[in-house]
Amino acid sequence: MYNYLPTDSDHIRVYGRTVKTVPMPLFWTASGLEFDTDSTECWIDLECDYSIREMYLRVELDGFLIQRFMIPKGRNKFCLYRDMPVGELKTVTVIIEVQPIQDDHVRKLLVYGIETDCVLQPVIPKSCKIEIVGDSLTSGEGLTGSSDIHDWCAGIFGLNAHYGLTIAKRYDADYSIVSQSGWGVYCGWDNNIHCNIPDYYTQVCGVLTDEMNGALGAHEEWDFAAWKPDLVIVNLGTNDGASTDSPAWTDPDTGKTYKQASITPEGWDPESKKRFEDSIVNFLNLIRGKNPDAYIIWVYGMCGPLMEPFIMEAIERYKIESGDARVWYQALPECPENELGAHWHPGASHHLRCADVIINEINRLGVL
Repeated sequence: MYNYLPTDSDHIRVYGRTVKTVPMPLFWTASGLEFDTDSTECWIDLECDYSIREMYLRVELDGFLIQRFMIPKGRNKFCLYRDMPVGELKTVTVIIEVQPIQDDHVRKLLVYGIETDCVLQPVIPKSCKIEIVGDSLTSGEGLTGSSDIHDWCAGIFGLNAHYGLTIAKRYDADYSIVSQSGWGVYCGWDNNIHCNIPDYYTQVCGVLTDEMNGALGAHEEWDFAAWKPDLVIVNLGTNDGASTDSPAWTDPDTGKTYKQASITPEGWDPESKKRFEDSIVNFLNLIRGKNPDAYIIWVYGMCGPLMEPFIMEAIERYKIESGDARVWYQALPECPENELGAHWHPGASHHLRCADVIINEINRLGVL
């Protein structure tokens, strides 16, 4: 048998933000490994732990799902496949389907190595790189299970027909996902101002705030120079919109209360509007500062168009103030009831429809 470390970049492609250590931690949705081999069988050596939400592993051969299973706690070797034809080259993709869970302070998934009965082939560079930043829609919430499932649990997360991965496959792209369910660009669905993606964007996986994940490298600054996206897709605003209909949130550390005002037919409270739009402008400045050569597309609308005029206004303001002409907005269709997945989230058919809209816009702009 042949053994390979996850840091062997000559033979293994790593998806998602991480640190190049052995064992290698996997943090984000759809993070994992990919390699080419003509082996008849293949194993992966993993260590897993959690206290709140379990994790699921997805195994694909040449883009087709062959396994999805809940990862047991502890260190184990798992057979990814066996008894395959001798000498038949295949692409093996092993990725996780559940986002980082901030409240789970023992949550970890570590990769120690890959074992095969044939050598791995040299990595062939992808055509481009795409970063996808978002909330539950980007975490794949609702992509596993039927629309009759209304409880929030790890099992409803999935990657089947995920809009971001569909786009990445269309352009033969390396990808990285940064997303958290319930989070926004200014605040979370419940008005919690700490549940915003921009505050953690520059770290490897700063949303995992505990000491253990910090020791694994989650709090390190992400090396933007080492992984330069050609395109950044931002899908945020849905939870900022939800906050306008949610009760006020009080910070337990400071006692200060926060509340985004409701949006009425007459308009939106100027202070709430300013906080939201300023957050978009500031985030676009941050993304551009870290990714000076990338095109940026802000997409929105899978759960309704409530925040669209404010997003569009903020993007135009950013473009005027910065002179940045490589930023666009793309509206997405709202998910109808017959395309819902689990937990009132868009299902596979709607993800594919939205992926087509974004792909058409990318093609129109000619950015990839």
